[in-house]
This record gives sequence, structure tokens and C-alpha cells, in this order.
Amino acid sequence: MNYLAHLHLAYISNTSLPGALLGEYARGSIDPRLPSSLQIGIQLHRRIDSFTDAHPLHAGAVRNLPSPFRRYGGIIMDMMFDHFLASHWSRYHPWPLDDFIGYSHRQLQPDAHWPEAMVTLVERLKQYRLLESYRSLEGITLAIARIDPRFRRPTPLPRCAPLLQQQYSAMEQAFLGFYPELQRFVLDQSRALGLAG
Repeated sequence: MNYLAHLHLAYISNTSLPGALLGEYARGSIDPRLPSSLQIGIQLHRRIDSFTDAHPLHAGAVRNLPSPFRRYGGIIMDMMFDHFLASHWSRYHPWPLDDFIGYSHRQLQPDAHWPEAMVTLVERLKQYRLLESYRSLEGITLAIARIDPRFRRPTPLPRCAPLLQQQYSAMEQAFLGFYPELQRFVLDQSRALGLAG
């Protein structure tokens, strides 16, 4: 899953929103010097990603992508699932999306435990209102295209718009079947840690 989903899942599981994003950057063993809230956030982030990648609805949506997009299918589907979360937001959260994003921005205050890349990410999320842009297909298509420069060689990601339009309904149905299962998984994981009510 991508940023919006990780923040939402952190909220509903009563875990750290910064920890949820820190999971994007922490590699290898979790640093025991980190505050426990960040350690739990990283751990939950990894479990969410593993659950998502192995889930038949997510994996099937990736397999349905044609070459050369299938190679980048995990990225495409994680981004599209954030789009569907944003566009169906009222199903999953009582607050308006803009209110939740504002809350998330307030929770995401850099500290000494953040790597520079995460500081930069959060600055961009806030400055360019990136999470709000995920609501529209045009916004998420642009967000996917902007991932291309992170790779050493050019990717097909900037040319994904026709594919997203063609497979939109199938991707949406995959998300709608998948996300409630992911929510239940996350709540089960957080209850096991004594964090969710």
C-alpha cells in the first residue's frame, strides 16, 4: 500500500502515523534505540506490505497487467489502491478526507529519528497537497509517472494512463474486495500488540 493507506491504517490501529511512513525507509533489523511507537509502526508497515503483496486480489491485479507494466505492477497497484481509498473514503472513515489529511499533516512533525528522505517526502506531501490529488485518476496517474526518475533506466510508468483507464473497473473491484480484509488484518495485529480497542 501507499502513503494514504498506511496513514489510515495507522490511525484505525492506534499506532504511530510517523512510524507508518518510517517503514518506507527502515531497512534490515529495526533499530532498538527508536521509540517503541516508531518500532511498532515500522513492524506494522512491513506486515501490511507482506499481507498486501501475498493477497490474491492484489496479486491477481498485478498479474493482469500487460508487459512491460507488469514488472512495475506492485507500484502501480499500490498507487491505484490509494486512489480508490481516496475516492471511496467515506466507506472507511467518518471524517472527510480533507480533515483526515490535515490531521495527518499535523501528526507528521519531523524529529531526529527521521531520515532526510522522509523529511523531504513529508514536506512535499504538505506543500503540494499530494494526498488530496490521489482522489482523481489524473492526479494518481501523474503521481505514478513521477516515480519514473527514481529508476536508473526509463520505465513505462509515464505511459500508464491508457492502461489505468482500460483496467480501472477491474482494479476498483479488486480494491473494494481487498481493503476490508486488510483493515481486519491490521486490527487483529494491533490487538495482539494491545494497541487497538
